[in-house]
Amino acid sequence: MQKKSKAIFFFLAVIAITLLVLISVSLAEEMWLFAITLTLLFFATFGVGFSLKKKYRENDWL
Repeated sequence: MQKKSKAIFFFLAVIAITLLVLISVSLAEEMWLFAITLTLLFFATFGVGFSLKKKYRENDWL
């Protein structure tokens, strides 16, 4: 079976790091609603990454 590209995981990692930086900045600037929204997006990004990783393992694409 042909291996799939792992570039999507790099893209998700970049998004997660960007969200962490934005969360830090929003907390420093006391923008609480924006920080909560970014935190939810951060958790959603991790959820997408973990479920995609599971799909890759199940289909032997790694």
